[in-house]
Amino acid sequence: MPRAPLTVDKVQEFIGETVYDPYGRVAGKLVSFESDVDGTVQNVVVETESRDVRFIPAEAIEIKEGRIIVWPEWKVVAHKVIASYQRALKRLKGLEDMYSRNEIPSVVYHEMRKRLNASLSRLKDEAKKLREMINRRMHDIEDNNLKLDRAIANLKVSYMAGEIGEKAYKTAIEHLRGAKDSNTRELEDLKATKSKVEALESGALDLVKSKPAESKTEAKKQPEPSKAPASPIQGLQPIPVKVIEG
Repeated sequence: MPRAPLTVDKVQEFIGETVYDPYGRVAGKLVSFESDVDGTVQNVVVETESRDVRFIPAEAIEIKEGRIIVWPEWKVVAHKVIASYQRALKRLKGLEDMYSRNEIPSVVYHEMRKRLNASLSRLKDEAKKLREMINRRMHDIEDNNLKLDRAIANLKVSYMAGEIGEKAYKTAIEHLRGAKDSNTRELEDLKATKSKVEALESGALDLVKSKPAESKTEAKKQPEPSKAPASPIQGLQPIPVKVIEG
């Protein structure tokens, strides 16, 4: 589903507010934005916790439940690839249906199918890059989870040994578990997105490899198979004929 354009009227309300990613992590604070004269926002400016400034394209921004949400790069790319794949597959299916009902000429059909096949070939390359991006992100999260597990284990040992107090322990463990929960939610999103892309690729491959549809007109033009000569009736022999000369 297409996302509504981001406008100045919507964004200006969140200046100075905390910005999050879709999984609950803090991305920074919204400090400014760039917009066109028609009021459409092109980029938002976010100050990170390390005081760096990031210019984030509007296509990566979502306003949800009273918050500014910043999508990670892989999710922005996935949104584009999946939407394009779905559109291309619907068009190809519609084209096949129209041609099978003899609603478009053969020349037009083959020209349009050729263009759609080229688009699907390009999308296949983009989907491959997306899957590689998803795999890298999944690997990074899994590495980060190992570090979090190690930190949680050390924290618990120190607490049980009486090296840190209960208040400090509860504060720290809450942060660590929150980080792991965010990782878990993103991993689930990554896996679901990867499965969706693979399913679309499979559907596209089946359609592209399928034999082009046959119109009703072409079906009528097909010559009827020639009938084989009737075989002699079993058990009957030819009657001999004797010619008498003179």
